[in-house]
This record gives sequence, C-alpha cells and structure tokens, in this order.
Amino acid sequence: METMKKGFFIILFILFGSLIFAQTKTEIKNSDLQKPIVEYMTKNCSGYSIDKAFKVDSKGIITYDLCISKDKDRNKVTFDKDGKFVRKEPCVGDCCKEVNKNK
Repeated sequence: METMKKGFFIILFILFGSLIFAQTKTEIKNSDLQKPIVEYMTKNCSGYSIDKAFKVDSKGIITYDLCISKDKDRNKVTFDKDGKFVRKEPCVGDCCKEVNKNK
C-alpha cells in the first residue's frame, strides 16, 4: 500500500510539473512577423534566411523565435513581444533541422 501511495504522488508531481512549465510554440509565417523584427533582421542578419518563425507563449510571456541559416551556420534569434531583440544563439533542437527552403 505504501508503494502505491509513493507511485501516486510521483505521478501527480510529474503532471503538475508539466503544467507549471507549460509552453505553447506556434509556427507563424514570415510575413506575419512584426515590423521591428523584420527591420532588425534586414540590418543585422544580412544573407541569412528565416527558415522557421515561432510565437512562443510561456506562462503568458510572449516571445518570437526565428530559426535562421546561412550556409551551414544555423542560429536561433529571439525577440520579445514588442519585436525587440533579446538574443542570438547557436541553434539546437527542432529549429535547426534541415528545412525546405522552397517557402
């Protein structure tokens, strides 16, 4: 009986933990990006292609992640809800997988 209680509490912990760290990531069209994002990319990331763009909602905090590439160089660029640059970092995860550039 004690083992069942422990198992139950572990399952509850996992379920509530996943809710606490919930994040919604929705792919958006490049044409739907805010003007400040487009202006930043034009000025600071010349020669890069925007492979994917995402609107991310992390517990009510909205950001935009762009997966960009130039030759073999792949990066993720993050902007805040107003389109202000936050950071540029090497791409990892789904963002950097090879993408179809025929958009």
